[in-house]
Amino acid sequence: MEGLAVYIWPVLIGAVYFGIISLLKKYTRFGYKFGFFLALALILIFLAIFWVIASQDPSGWIGLAMIIMSIVMSVILATYLLGWFVVSLVSKKA
Repeated sequence: MEGLAVYIWPVLIGAVYFGIISLLKKYTRFGYKFGFFLALALILIFLAIFWVIASQDPSGWIGLAMIIMSIVMSVILATYLLGWFVVSLVSKKA
């Protein structure tokens, strides 16, 4: 259980991100798809930075940081998708 404590902050950030996108959806023309593509774009940006820097940095520490950031963004995206799934299930039953 101690090893899972690392994922608490990304899950909380994902929940806050979902809340922000939900508020934007309520008051503007944003949709849940936009939030998904924004998080996916951030993951791809971190991976692209890793791809470029990994070939230039001999120590590899920056590449490791980019991989860690990609993993964190993946957990945030998974939390966002879980929130979207729950909201879509609740809205269909109501």
